[in-house]
Amino acid sequence: MNPDGGKPYGISAACRIMGISRAAYYKWTHRTVTTHAQENQAIRDYIIELEEKNHYIFGVKRLVTYINAETPYHVSHGRVRRIMRLAGIHASIRVAKHDRQAEKKEFLLANKLYTTNVGHAFHPGTSNMVWVTDCSEITYGKDHKQKLRLSAVKDLHDHSVIAWCVAPTETANLVTKTIKLAIENNDGIEPETVHSDQGSAYTGSTYNTFLAGEGITHSMSRPGTPGDNSPMESLWSHLKVERFAFEHCLSEIELMKSVGAAINWYNHERRQETLNGMTPMEYRSHAVKEIA
Repeated sequence: MNPDGGKPYGISAACRIMGISRAAYYKWTHRTVTTHAQENQAIRDYIIELEEKNHYIFGVKRLVTYINAETPYHVSHGRVRRIMRLAGIHASIRVAKHDRQAEKKEFLLANKLYTTNVGHAFHPGTSNMVWVTDCSEITYGKDHKQKLRLSAVKDLHDHSVIAWCVAPTETANLVTKTIKLAIENNDGIEPETVHSDQGSAYTGSTYNTFLAGEGITHSMSRPGTPGDNSPMESLWSHLKVERFAFEHCLSEIELMKSVGAAINWYNHERRQETLNGMTPMEYRSHAVKEIA
């Protein structure tokens, strides 16, 4: 439309104003959308829907896992990265931390998952061989000043969270209760080894007497070496960055519901590249079927 309110511009005048040729204009109007472009549009729409539903927590690697598992398309990291860049999609995910350098060789006898020659043995062959456990602080209330300790047990083979409990403080009773609940949830099947850090709750007599009585080997991280229990540190990071960061619980009851929903999401919906694109429970079920 002519900005002076006159008659609309003709094609020639409009092209001249825009600085393009008539041939280029007609070529654009008669263009054919390729199959590849249509696929990219569908993939872009899927990415946006998935990101909006999950607070934009997914980066390129996780998106590739989901797209290849849940859509008819097979994509590469480069293709997803280009689609995200052109659509202006940015993930709100953490920056990966660098691994610590190997520390002193003391306290190695207590750590059954580490040797100086091989390093960390974080990939047992089957489920229920090695469980890892830890506690983490979670906050709630109007000013996030009220706190609870969340204790959880995770299977090192399939990454599934087998049990969790909360209490006002981290105690031997809390961590022992969590292990007992994990065994109960696992139909009475016990692991060969349970790994934890050397916090007072895990070095106390209550916890160690129970493990010894059940014939379970207790493995512990070296002091000052959180990397020795990095699978649990990874769990806390995922839950806090990808779930709790977007939820503000005002009461303990609300927080308990939030924790339950977050762990259910982690076990049943969060696909992991290291599990061949499966969720922890899919991978655990798959492993059981292979043994059977």
